[in-house]
Amino acid sequence: MIKTIEDKDYPNHLYIHIPFCKHICAYCDFVRKVPQCENEVNNYLDKIINQLKQIDNNKKFNTIYIGGGTPNSLTNNQLIKLLSICAQHIFFDTEFTIECNPELVNLQQVEIFKKYRINRISLGVQTVNEHILKLFNRKHNVSDVLKAISIFRANGINNISLDFIYGFKLMNKNDIQNDIDFVIKNKIPHVSMYSLEIKPGSYFAKQNYELNDELIDQQFKQIIDQLQENKYERYEVSNWCLDSNFCSKHNLAYWHTNDWLAIGLGAYGLEKMNYYHYEGNVNNFKKVNQQYSLKEYYQHILIMGLRLIEGIDLSIEKNLKAYEFFKNDINPNLIEIKNNHLKAKNINQLDDILISII
Repeated sequence: MIKTIEDKDYPNHLYIHIPFCKHICAYCDFVRKVPQCENEVNNYLDKIINQLKQIDNNKKFNTIYIGGGTPNSLTNNQLIKLLSICAQHIFFDTEFTIECNPELVNLQQVEIFKKYRINRISLGVQTVNEHILKLFNRKHNVSDVLKAISIFRANGINNISLDFIYGFKLMNKNDIQNDIDFVIKNKIPHVSMYSLEIKPGSYFAKQNYELNDELIDQQFKQIIDQLQENKYERYEVSNWCLDSNFCSKHNLAYWHTNDWLAIGLGAYGLEKMNYYHYEGNVNNFKKVNQQYSLKEYYQHILIMGLRLIEGIDLSIEKNLKAYEFFKNDINPNLIEIKNNHLKAKNINQLDDILISII
């Protein structure tokens, strides 16, 4: 598994949140909005860039992740404005990721990505069933996805991750199989499979949509079995890759409870046990701090680290202390220690472990 060298004095990972979207998906409750005008976006970016300019010019990040929202809904000029600042803070091998919607990808945009050294794409596909895409209020089709993948690869960006959703009641076994077959046929190196959640602020929640737990379990088992059969390595509860070179290094930083710097409305960060986020609106947002107690910090370590198939490395002092703090609360029949790593015996029973420490 990929490890990163951590700078104890400053985070080695940066997350930037772009809250703007061309439209709002039916399942989404992330901090996002459809902008009223281009100036609204420009003013927001000015705030983000002012924060970036406060970072020491010599500081380089191991990973940078631009999420949203829909970051590739920005205009080319807006992307250049943001990415040119970010590019000042990368090593030659920094993992630099941007989230994209397929229908917005075009050659000129990808050439900008390439110029400013973005080397990883997280592409929101959700499903290849175009009827369900419409119910999700997604605006792309399968042709858009294929075209986007082709443009990325033609420009040397081969580290591509696709996001999918399962657990929607109108999805059947064939839909799940078609999604998996799409991944396999196109040799996608990384895939994330997320169970549909009904979040309070989403359209589905307002429509009183209910989930079917039995269906979710059936579909997830199908996903696990099929991806394993096709040589995809499951390295986290919801994430698979063809080999460890394609693991999300940025997300590994979260799961390893390494500090990361966060910028932008809706962004969450962790620095020296201060877990913070930004709230407000795109015109006026502020940082809200939550200084962790030791118990809260150790909870965070276990909640995040036990999501990993390899578990938590107990040779790291903070991890060992977290385990010792909660050792007597965790059912010993649900966990094991192998090669000095604390792990769930069955990662699919993770909730049964975590409930005992919350």
